[in-house]
Amino acid sequence: MKKTILFATIAVLIVNIAAGLLLSSYHTFNMFATSIVVILTATLMYITESITMKAAFRVSLPFIFATLGAVMFLLMLFSKHQIQDNWCVIVSLMLLLMEAMALYVTYRVSLKNKK
Repeated sequence: MKKTILFATIAVLIVNIAAGLLLSSYHTFNMFATSIVVILTATLMYITESITMKAAFRVSLPFIFATLGAVMFLLMLFSKHQIQDNWCVIVSLMLLLMEAMALYVTYRVSLKNKK
């Protein structure tokens, strides 16, 4: 699964950067923001596959992260071309925080129940 995550991330990044370079309406800020979202989502999914946790969490969290990653990708794709006063960035950061907290809590619960 780790290789699949890595391959998919590289493929999405290549397509995203190519679209950013080829389309004049796809601003540089949006290209970088969507690329960061892809990298952060892949990192969370990779961490999920790397750490010890219950099987149910190991299966469900990557799907949740991929879904929220797609939402954040769309937010960054259609956001303003600046970082100031950008609610899409704020919402994406809040979603990222929720994902990180979910990963941490599930990891701690898995450790606690393992003992």
